[in-house]
Amino acid sequence: MTAERGAVRPRNIGASAALFVAALLAGALPARAEFKLFYPIIDYREIEFEHNGDTTFDRAKSGKSNNQSYTNEIEIGATTFWKVGLEGEWAAPSGENLRYEATTLENFFQLTPQGKYWADLGFFAEYSHAASRADADPITFGPMVQKEVPDLFGQDTLHTLNLFFGKEVGHNRSDATPLFFSWQSRVRLHPQFEPGIELFSVIDDIGAPGKFASQQHRIGPMFAGIYPLYRFGRFEYELGYLVGLTHATEKGAIRWRLEYEIPF
Repeated sequence: MTAERGAVRPRNIGASAALFVAALLAGALPARAEFKLFYPIIDYREIEFEHNGDTTFDRAKSGKSNNQSYTNEIEIGATTFWKVGLEGEWAAPSGENLRYEATTLENFFQLTPQGKYWADLGFFAEYSHAASRADADPITFGPMVQKEVPDLFGQDTLHTLNLFFGKEVGHNRSDATPLFFSWQSRVRLHPQFEPGIELFSVIDDIGAPGKFASQQHRIGPMFAGIYPLYRFGRFEYELGYLVGLTHATEKGAIRWRLEYEIPF
């Protein structure tokens, strides 16, 4: 959830919520969208239904083409500073069929009042329970930072940083500590269309980062927007295309996020 301009409070949400959940689950939208920004601002007493997805592009038989990842999630702004989410994750590695990967519990903590300090600060923590008993359960945690500033032309811009670390627990766990770095900058051109640029990086183990070519770094354009649905909440979207910067990264990837939000 990003910094926003005017939330919509619906009077009757039952029918719209039921329809959305039915479409989301019955359609079995294909886990874990790896290219996803997390935002520190929490909307108290709001239910959010979210779908994330991404797919990669590269040479045939490279092992880096058509890797797919999808998530479906419900989040609730339980307090003014805490949002909790339950997520189902699906994935299809290159050349394989789509399968259920994990069930994830996400926690978002807003640590500072929006706009009071130099930047808005939050903390993210999630635990994923792997669907396969042969896989370890990952834990991911770290700060979320967001700041809105005018550019040289006086136009508002929104900048978001995620700096997350990972650990594994359970059977077949690894001792590595991966680092997930995400950055997004967008111009607040219009509530329904905000163009920008974003960067996603992964280092498999900060204790042994290896050469730059062996790390995963992606950068590319994106755009996002909010459409008010008045009495029925609002709809948010993000769409981005990422270009791989290293040998370990696919040549290209597309990612998307669709979110339906209903205050209660």
